[in-house]
Amino acid sequence: MGAESPVAVMMKRTVDMVAALLAVLKAGAAYVPLDPEYPKERLRLMVEDSGAGLILTEAEFEPALDGLSAPLVSTDRNWAELARFDGGDPRSRVSRENLAYVIYTSGSTGRPKGVAIEHRSGVNFVRWAVEEFTAEALSAVLASTSICFDLSVFEIFAPLSCGGQVLMAEDALQLGSLPAKEEVRLINTVPAAAAALLRLGAVPGVEAKSGG
Repeated sequence: MGAESPVAVMMKRTVDMVAALLAVLKAGAAYVPLDPEYPKERLRLMVEDSGAGLILTEAEFEPALDGLSAPLVSTDRNWAELARFDGGDPRSRVSRENLAYVIYTSGSTGRPKGVAIEHRSGVNFVRWAVEEFTAEALSAVLASTSICFDLSVFEIFAPLSCGGQVLMAEDALQLGSLPAKEEVRLINTVPAAAAALLRLGAVPGVEAKSGG
């Protein structure tokens, strides 16, 4: 894969998904997030429109991706093959102007459109977060937003950039059942979800931010 080569990513919300995003960026490629909840036709449109030359996924999602134009690499099924690659730290030659990721609009008013984000925009977003929030708040951030939305960039990369933890959840309302819920220090979610968490008493003394 060359610089700015689009690589689609559709995986469960685990540390493997975060590792896949970091790997794509480190390689100089650009990730195209796919949500497992999307219908197959939307997935097809996103893969074909972005020109993705590869899809990083997991075996359970292969049926939903079967027949798409890009080849699949399932990180669990193909792990033995992947493990043979050099595990070193390759030098990245990515520049600030290079493409980092492509996020698609909802398509509620027509055909979904890809929004191409360069590295400099992502870096500025993360830098803002590090300056805006305290080190304590970023020490353990709840990551509950689909990677198909910009907020996920904040939830994942802001804490990682300053040595914090990323605590993965399927959605914000899962916080109360997370084994590590007491470690969470920052939740950034929509007002309705924040209100529901407060009603449930599931906010363990964190800094809560809500957005529209």
